[in-house]
Amino acid sequence: MGSVKSDLSEVKSELGSVKSDLSEVKSELGSVKSELSEVKSELGVMKADIDSIKEDTKLIPLIQQAVSEVNAEVIATRDTLERIDKTLTVHDATLDMLARRSIDQEAALKRIK
Repeated sequence: MGSVKSDLSEVKSELGSVKSDLSEVKSELGSVKSELSEVKSELGVMKADIDSIKEDTKLIPLIQQAVSEVNAEVIATRDTLERIDKTLTVHDATLDMLARRSIDQEAALKRIK
């Protein structure tokens, strides 16, 4: 009978140890669940960020096209300005020549009088 009591006491002790281990496993499982919940939340944020980046990326071709069009306009405007500058240079020289002729003609008129 003493042996049965001893065996029963040993089984109780082992059962207590198993309960303690089970309680520890439950606690760790709760911790894992909490961490998993955090990871899930962070994944949701990352997915939202990725979706936002995808939307922004869709705009890149439109932006490139706009930049290309602006560059073409800038080049055309620069060419136009260069032509205007050349024309003004020619006109300036013509006006200078006409002004000299006018002065010469005025001087000739004064001499005639």
